[in-house]
Amino acid sequence: MSAIKESVAPATLASYTTDKELFASRYKQGGRTVYNVAMTPAQIASVIKRPNPDADNPGNRRIRPDHAQAFARYFIDHDEWVVPGIILRAPNIFTFVEDFEVPDAQFGTVKYQERNQGDIHILDGQHRILGFHIALEQIDELIDRARSAKATARRVQDPVAAKEAEKEIHRLEKVRDRLYKERVSVEIQVTDDLQAYRQMFFDIAENALGITASVKARFDSRKVVNRALPAALEHPLLAGRTDLEVDRIPRKSPNLLTARHVMETMRVLTVGFDGRVSRRQDKELDEVQIAQESNAFFTALTEAFPQLKAVELGQLLPDTLRETSMLGSPLFLRVLAGVWYELVNNHGFTRPMATEFLGKLAKHVNAPAHADSIWKLHVDAGAFNEGAWGPNGRRQDAKGLVETIVDWAIMREAFVDEEPLPEPEPVVDEDEGIDYALGHDTTPIEIELRNEVDEIAAASKERAKAIAKG
Repeated sequence: MSAIKESVAPATLASYTTDKELFASRYKQGGRTVYNVAMTPAQIASVIKRPNPDADNPGNRRIRPDHAQAFARYFIDHDEWVVPGIILRAPNIFTFVEDFEVPDAQFGTVKYQERNQGDIHILDGQHRILGFHIALEQIDELIDRARSAKATARRVQDPVAAKEAEKEIHRLEKVRDRLYKERVSVEIQVTDDLQAYRQMFFDIAENALGITASVKARFDSRKVVNRALPAALEHPLLAGRTDLEVDRIPRKSPNLLTARHVMETMRVLTVGFDGRVSRRQDKELDEVQIAQESNAFFTALTEAFPQLKAVELGQLLPDTLRETSMLGSPLFLRVLAGVWYELVNNHGFTRPMATEFLGKLAKHVNAPAHADSIWKLHVDAGAFNEGAWGPNGRRQDAKGLVETIVDWAIMREAFVDEEPLPEPEPVVDEDEGIDYALGHDTTPIEIELRNEVDEIAAASKERAKAIAKG
């Protein structure tokens, strides 16, 4: 199952034919004939025309160009790349020459005429295929740039720059070699029924188990924060209280956070609330140091907030915490991480000083937020909704909340030290509690209404008599 063979028929006065031939296996799936071949990314790009993000595809979803670009970048950047198989569809344009057979499968070569290549379409893998097209174009362009940089360096007699350019050319040529040598499994499903291949696409998408961000955090070792995650999860507050599979915590979950929440909190502690870890930082940052900083923060939380210390000791369950405190909100904990990062890294606070300040907030975190809480009186209106158990989820609102709390610490705002104000008394509706249901005695109301009608009628008669006399 390797290279495409080309066999050219003898030329005639009218025309000549060119066949494409691939090593393949043939079997049945869902009653359809399926050919399985192994093609290089360059071969895939030559067989399947470039997917168009602007065109509607009756047998597939709309293409997201950024997703295809990200796959191209992944292929270029990672020698140890891996990709699932691609599934194509086509009408019965093939002939198969069998070499040998095993039960329910045959091995040999599959052949189709080159002029029928346009009949081969994508069933699954359009972003990967577009990514291969993009990678081929980008690699050629990058090699041209590197060669030009090398020529310029030689012209200006800069041997260091010339050596760096030569090194880059060598790296890019190795990437291009992968495009022409390494292979991807490709299935070709033989069908020309629009209804059938639409159903096939739905079945593929429906039965695919998506990967959550929590699972990504545990398995994607290319990101430095993910590499630090296992050590952070050993902290006494998190051990046994972190869901490793899902991204969101249900209200009644026995867990405090998910792996995704912990990973996002560690990112904040590394680069700030709104920061992003670059590819260069992923290579240069020390995961041991990141884990130590994360553990220091979670320890500070248990020292500052008795509620979290009770969770750590098993005296308070996480689901109970969520019912009574903003500390049950993963976003609120991430906001506190942003505050910690700013105070320790940008404002000269020591860790004990930052812990002491967080401790002053402990008496203010009872949920929900109300009109007289510091979260409504001293924070921008959008940060907390009245009656909410945690901050607003909009990134800009959360970022503004971090900045506001940092200002409280720097300015030593007095209201932080003061006892929280009580929740305002609810406004009582005078009509609240009156039940007008037919099953209850409404006689008093009926008598009152009848008396009012009688009074109005009597007044009307008096006015009519007065008009008649006048």
